Amino acid sequence: MPTAVVAVNVSAGDVLCPAKDPADPSKLTKATPAALATGARPAGLAAQSAAAGATVTYFAASEAVPAAMSGLGPGLPTAVVVDESARAVRRSQPAAGAWVLGPCDAQGVLTLAPRHEFADVRDFGAKGDGSTDDWAAITAAMESLEPATGTGTVYFPPGTYWITRPLVVNGSPGIELRGQSPHSSVIRLLANHGPALCITPDTVGHFPTGDALLSGPGKAGALRLDGANTLNFRDSPALDMDGLAAFSVECTVQADRMPPVVGTTMAVITSSGRRNARDPQNAAFVVFLVADGAGEAAGTGGLALSATVRIGGRDVTVPPSGQSLRVPVGVTTHIALTYDGSRLRLFAGRPGAQTDMREVPATGRLGQAVEEGVHLGVYSGAYWPEYHPVHKQFPGRVDSIRISDQATRIAPFTAPTAKFPTDNASNHHTLLLVNFDRDVDVFTVGLTWKGRPGLDPVLVYSFHYREGLPNDNTSPVVRRLAFQSSGGAGIQAQLAWGTVIEQVSVSAARDGIRFRDVSATSGFENIDIAVSRLGLVLSGDTALVNVKRLHVASAQYDFVSTGAIGVVARDWLIGTGISLVPVMLTSAASYGSFHGIGIVISSEDVGRMPPGERRWQAAVMTSCLTGLLLESSTLQTSFSDTTQCPCVIIDSPAALSADGNYTFVNCDFQPSRDAHSVFLLSGESLPHPVRIIGGRKTTPETGHEIPWTLPQHAPYVSFIGGAVSTTDGGLTQWQGTKDWIFAYDGATGLVTAREHESRATGSPPAGGTTELGAMPLATGTTLVRAEVIATGPLGRAARWILEQGFSRAAGGTTVSAWADQPRVTAAFGSDGGAPPAGWAPPALVASNGDVVVRCTAPTGQKLSFTVRIRAVEALSSTP
Repeated sequence: MPTAVVAVNVSAGDVLCPAKDPADPSKLTKATPAALATGARPAGLAAQSAAAGATVTYFAASEAVPAAMSGLGPGLPTAVVVDESARAVRRSQPAAGAWVLGPCDAQGVLTLAPRHEFADVRDFGAKGDGSTDDWAAITAAMESLEPATGTGTVYFPPGTYWITRPLVVNGSPGIELRGQSPHSSVIRLLANHGPALCITPDTVGHFPTGDALLSGPGKAGALRLDGANTLNFRDSPALDMDGLAAFSVECTVQADRMPPVVGTTMAVITSSGRRNARDPQNAAFVVFLVADGAGEAAGTGGLALSATVRIGGRDVTVPPSGQSLRVPVGVTTHIALTYDGSRLRLFAGRPGAQTDMREVPATGRLGQAVEEGVHLGVYSGAYWPEYHPVHKQFPGRVDSIRISDQATRIAPFTAPTAKFPTDNASNHHTLLLVNFDRDVDVFTVGLTWKGRPGLDPVLVYSFHYREGLPNDNTSPVVRRLAFQSSGGAGIQAQLAWGTVIEQVSVSAARDGIRFRDVSATSGFENIDIAVSRLGLVLSGDTALVNVKRLHVASAQYDFVSTGAIGVVARDWLIGTGISLVPVMLTSAASYGSFHGIGIVISSEDVGRMPPGERRWQAAVMTSCLTGLLLESSTLQTSFSDTTQCPCVIIDSPAALSADGNYTFVNCDFQPSRDAHSVFLLSGESLPHPVRIIGGRKTTPETGHEIPWTLPQHAPYVSFIGGAVSTTDGGLTQWQGTKDWIFAYDGATGLVTAREHESRATGSPPAGGTTELGAMPLATGTTLVRAEVIATGPLGRAARWILEQGFSRAAGGTTVSAWADQPRVTAAFGSDGGAPPAGWAPPALVASNGDVVVRCTAPTGQKLSFTVRIRAVEALSSTP
């Protein structure tokens, strides 16, 4: 055992730490909490008593200390910490900030392993048995790390750690959550609607609240006209409402003031959102207030109440024109929007008084797209899954929100004066009830009875997103863990700057991993996700993100990036039978880009699904994305029988049409047999040019050839069979071919007219001949034009332009030229304007079903030739 001089009197069994004496750095003192707070670390346990200034023998770190020396005695195996007197004591659940000395066995033998940057969750009482709620123990382990820096490792030994509420990592910028492997260390969120893990700075805080508008426990949500604090209730599957035959939305509001601009539209609660600029700005339902000026003119200071619902595939608005409902400013008003399958009704009235009602006829079912959220406070008509406030939130408070799958009101009623009750009998049809009575961490917690009629509800954890986020962030590392959530999502994060997610698997009922709000420089590697809706989502200026080795199964959108600023992806396997769009990319930034290498998007599972359930729309869809580069990737939609299912859909609004670059290098495109093109270009103006370098497209089993793009967009897509560019915008040397579609028969799927181009270089020997630029001749008639340049070793040069026509019989291999010799339309050289003497003009000839340029060098000279052949195929007389 080592020895050292002590600065104070010590007793046998005292925990020792450095005294930080500049004259004697080896001197020790008692490891009281005050001494440890200076940054000192436990050095061991005193083996004997000693006076100040004397030498003591001590058990050093990593040694085993007998029970008699540590004073622990027999008992349950547990963690050992330092108490206020610098003594070793048992703690089954160490307090936050406690120094863990190590574990002791049943006999009280302590194995010294002093640590403050490491916490084993089992030392804090976690069982990992799949039946004990380990949330408190895991949270205590995270809080036990070094308080000054929040750094350290929380270790999960093999086991299944059941939690009944989300784990939250905040205020700990360097924490690491580590398991043994994602196959053996599992964190499982049961019976809740929320993420298993939440990453966010603690300064984000709660959704703002104010005084309640109704009686009962809880407060009211507070909204501002110039703010965008947001709750997306559809982070929970409780509000998957697509196809409902009836529903209702009720709440109580109080608008504090009129907006300064007449015509301002302010959302109360809305289901809205769209993927890209092509999608219409509709909403499943939206309740909003409008400053229409009528209230001011009448002196009532009121706002117009209105609602729009998508029923039976069309938008239905209530109240009808000229039958407005008013919400007076400063007056508490109950609002109810209901639909019973035949009438859409809107109610408004003061608590305790009879409500006014307006109604319109409507038939059909509610239509709610996958990409829509259900937002409190803003109308998210812009690109999903952000809440981009197209319309403001009203300034005031909202209380007691209830959304149901039946029409709770069909006639005028007395508006409630109390919050909605939470008993089971009153909520057989309640999908979500929020009384603002139980904020937890960054979550506003509600209740749902969905799928539980007559039974106790389960909690719904709604993550608080806030505009104008603080400057702090958290940068955790999550490794070798599995996250399971039977009622919600795997991991949600905001302001997770520099976060690393590595060797993690997620299986959840809803979404896999969602990062938003400047979660920059984060990295994902070896991620395996199995979810029903969204796989990996990066949004809200999530910049410079690296995603390696991603596998997603069962998701409708496997990867979504909105507000992308530099995403680099490598080695993915995504796409399953239920996919809508495996890769969805949007960005409002002029420098938003996505660079993918080795991305395999497979539709193999689609072939095993019933035809009516095959919903693929594209392998990749973009909107407003400035730069896209895919290399060595496979994009399949080939197993889908859905019509108009191209490999890539590119959407570009007018603001970005002049910029951007979409390039596909050595990619394999396998379009659906019913696709009309490999690429579908759309948008408000001309799309970005698309370049395919060394790509390949397959012909489906039907045998007809699918063009790269539709005729009207042909100039914007070029196919280049291998290209070398010497500068970004300067000289370019091409090797291979490219083609443009002129006419396409949608009924037969046949290309009926197009233009080909081939370029090549070569050098025949002196007095010899070579054939360059082979281009296949299609059935029918073809006009060929060739430009040829020859250069000699002495710097002389000549250029010719030749034309020739060829015909090829249907079903045959015989090719005949229109004339005996090509027509030379131009010829000039470096010697007096004519080709040098002895330089024979090249010829356009048919060779083995191709057209080539036959180049001849004079005797005694070796010439170098560059050729460019352009062939125009005429319209076929029959398909």
